[in-house]
Amino acid sequence: MGNEKIKYKGQEILENLPEILKQRKYHFEIKGLTKSTRDIINQAVQGILDQIGANPLTSFHLFSGLMEALLNAVKANARFVIFKDELLNKLTSSGTALESEAEDLLNVILETEPLRDAMQRYIVPDKIKKTVQRILTLSDKRRSKKGTLSQEEIDFLEMVKARTRAYQLKISLKIEIRTAELYIRLRNDSPIMGLDLQRIRKSRERHAELAREGRSGEFFRPDFLDEKESAGFGIAMIDEGFYNLALDPLECFDIQTSKHATTVYLRYPIEALQKIEF
Repeated sequence: MGNEKIKYKGQEILENLPEILKQRKYHFEIKGLTKSTRDIINQAVQGILDQIGANPLTSFHLFSGLMEALLNAVKANARFVIFKDELLNKLTSSGTALESEAEDLLNVILETEPLRDAMQRYIVPDKIKKTVQRILTLSDKRRSKKGTLSQEEIDFLEMVKARTRAYQLKISLKIEIRTAELYIRLRNDSPIMGLDLQRIRKSRERHAELAREGRSGEFFRPDFLDEKESAGFGIAMIDEGFYNLALDPLECFDIQTSKHATTVYLRYPIEALQKIEF
């Protein structure tokens, strides 16, 4: 972490935070959005905002937006694990490919955007959405210790964890204090499907139209918000945080995707973060 590339894990980050904050570049590898992870990132972000003289009122909008982006990244990696496994199962069970050939065919499909998007229609999206929600619900239940997980539920979470490791899906968070802006880059190792990205962009444009009319908060009414997977509440909440800071999210918040990753860029002008009123 930082220019000297010293690596800290978990609690070590908080123990060394004063020294870490002397740097202007920070790099975090995120394994999951646990309470401990949120606490560490929260304290680091608060320290960074103090360092640049930000108005304390800005921290809520920035931190909540970052948490939404992180949650989206966690969900995206989980969704991609389920998508790949479902597709692999269909390739083998339907006789489309022999088991020995299925992995190679799967890789060809995932490397080719039109094929990947076509296969998204082949996989039942509601099943993926429900499975991802189950992962999040059971993970939260395990972390909060609100009830006891059954052996089947424990085995399910361990299977997901093992598959995520097997696919080597990671989340990387970089924060940099630049001359005129606070720059945040969040990357997860799974692509956004083409149709999902189109829905996201269309949804953000609708939100922007309302914002130009001074009615951005109305976007969260059921008749505006797109509840489809990958194009719903999280992105809108990030955008709304920028609107609350009197910033245009279409200029400050960008999403880029490739065959192997999705990257979110968040840029906060330091002057805007320092304002007493917004």
